[in-house]
Amino acid sequence: MSEFQEFKAFEKAGWEERATGYATLMESVTGSLMSSFVDYLEPVAGLRTLELASGPGFGAAEIAKRGGEVLGTDFAESMVAEASLLYPNLAFQQEDAEDLSFEDDTFDLALCSFGMLHFAHPEQALSEVFRVLKPGGKFTFTVWAPPEDYPVFGLLAEAVTECGSLDVGLPPGPPAEAFSIIDGARNAVEAAGFDFESFVEVDTKISLCPASDIINFYSEVSVRAQGILEAQPADKRKAVEEALVRRYEQFEVDGVVLLPMPHRIVTAIKPQDG
Repeated sequence: MSEFQEFKAFEKAGWEERATGYATLMESVTGSLMSSFVDYLEPVAGLRTLELASGPGFGAAEIAKRGGEVLGTDFAESMVAEASLLYPNLAFQQEDAEDLSFEDDTFDLALCSFGMLHFAHPEQALSEVFRVLKPGGKFTFTVWAPPEDYPVFGLLAEAVTECGSLDVGLPPGPPAEAFSIIDGARNAVEAAGFDFESFVEVDTKISLCPASDIINFYSEVSVRAQGILEAQPADKRKAVEEALVRRYEQFEVDGVVLLPMPHRIVTAIKPQDG
């Protein structure tokens, strides 16, 4: 699994740096969506649940609110610390989703909210989830829509292409859209041994921040986006940022960006004889 190791190191270093800022800005984004994600795990009360890439702990908190016995995990130590600070009554620990420390057949349920796109080897993470789930266990994960349909990615690519360069030497990672289409998601979970249960396309709009603050938003919530912006030549970066702000201004409503945030919710089951 040497492929994408640079990507993995790049992602981990980036998330170690931005736990607090991410928690503050994303509570109104992924935090607001968590209830609908956990609906796909129901019932959760009394069941042992693992959250992968738990970040600030929004998913773990929602599961606990419904009576689940939840453990949140993240590969970034600072994210684990931030989650423990925000939710001191819940359990969090540092774990590599591609090499979990748990015994086979440990958990009844598992959740991963937008983490699959940050794993260097998502197929290995799927295999690990399969291993640690009990037979009959359910796994729900979410991903953003493909880049061409997801403005957070698309608007950045447009602005950078217009005024700068997307080819800035960042370490390559797995395809961003790998799980965003039904065939890709189905094939991936079935390859890991799961029975494919559902693939749901969700269209929603979420309030972010004023368009003038969008550069700071990117710096706190996306390691790769910030890497692209920071790597622009000095004589082009200001033009790129101004182009990006202009694009976001078209989505402002009463001074706040109201942005389409289309995403996918994928659910799979470990067979009873798994």
